[in-house]
Amino acid sequence: MAGENFLQRELGRIIIKHRKLKGWTKEQAVWFLGTSKTIYDSYESGKLQYPEPAVIGDWLRDLGATQAVIDDAKAKAKWIRQGNPANWLEQAPEGFGQFIQIELIAQTIYMHEDAYVPGPLQTLAYAEAVLATNPNLTAERRRDAVGFRIQRGESLFSRPGGPPRVQAVIAERALTVFRNTDIYEEQIEHLQERSRIEGVEIFIVPSGTIHASHGRSYTIMSFTDRKDPDVVYQENIFGGHYEADKAKVELCNTLFSATLPVVLRLEEWREIDADR
Repeated sequence: MAGENFLQRELGRIIIKHRKLKGWTKEQAVWFLGTSKTIYDSYESGKLQYPEPAVIGDWLRDLGATQAVIDDAKAKAKWIRQGNPANWLEQAPEGFGQFIQIELIAQTIYMHEDAYVPGPLQTLAYAEAVLATNPNLTAERRRDAVGFRIQRGESLFSRPGGPPRVQAVIAERALTVFRNTDIYEEQIEHLQERSRIEGVEIFIVPSGTIHASHGRSYTIMSFTDRKDPDVVYQENIFGGHYEADKAKVELCNTLFSATLPVVLRLEEWREIDADR
């Protein structure tokens, strides 16, 4: 599965970014870093299964990266070598693994997120910024959580047989809180890329809009086998809660449907946002 190399590809993007900041072509980088084209390409493309942390650190130092960037990249490389990214479900937060397994077999997923971009739609940088605010996570647990979150999205949208039908409604402030940062543009581009997948629709609720789902975050999932009941999943600081009661699921479906009239499609919102 393509998603298994998400950290390798992220390290490649970091190298590319700093090479370009340095003003070097690939050929110049190969010469200045004292390596071969084959080895360099394997790192920059993200195709090398187990990148060497020391090599990553040395190259980024020569490319002028800050020590913080170097340390973080080396930590990612160590994470790859110490734990196979293909076994991402093992990295699920306690009590969350069951939800992910259900999510991976859902036929339709309706998401409403009032505070953040939904986890499966987050970029690595966005996920890192959000999880960095959690004082209960150690650096190691935070790296695991970030890796899990990105792999979750990759697996959902590249699953065999195609992704589920997805409608994601996101509060505008979940994006604009990062305005004027690299995170902002990268996250929007990522959402645009996801929205080009058949069956995936992303909507934005403009700031200041009062609506049926205001202040609530929830996910509604339905399944191909009608014997499987629809499920609503919600989270709070004490963990996740599933609800399969038909009346309660229908209540959430009604809230979601009542919210759609006030949203903007991602591209509509992007045009308005670009004019600001």
